[in-house]
Amino acid sequence: MGAWGSGAFENDAAMDAVDELVDGTFSFDELRELMASEYLEEPGGSIALALTEVALTALGRIDPPAALDEVDIRLISTQFDDQTYDFILTAAERAVGSDGSELYELWEEAGDDDLREWRTASLTSIETLRAAISE
Repeated sequence: MGAWGSGAFENDAAMDAVDELVDGTFSFDELRELMASEYLEEPGGSIALALTEVALTALGRIDPPAALDEVDIRLISTQFDDQTYDFILTAAERAVGSDGSELYELWEEAGDDDLREWRTASLTSIETLRAAISE
């Protein structure tokens, strides 16, 4: 893996998704395909967590992270509906789960402190999104 960090955009899969958001080629179909398997591989988990941040930005719950500087959030937000937010939430929850998530396994291998840092930040975003879409 090239880029690797506990932030939602500190990995290659997330940054590739951001590039696709910028150039207009992003599609939820890829994530849906990744989610169809019982085992969620790292790219799917990373994309799901990055989309959580995108969704929070689109909903005005957080300031746009630097990684989204070139993304037209207003345009992206028109592509998000309740079903999309629910899908992102479900995918992100799977990514941080200890059962069937390659991303979780990779963080577990990195050690307890790193796992806790990554999971805490990810769960905070997930809970914030859950609260935002339930209002």
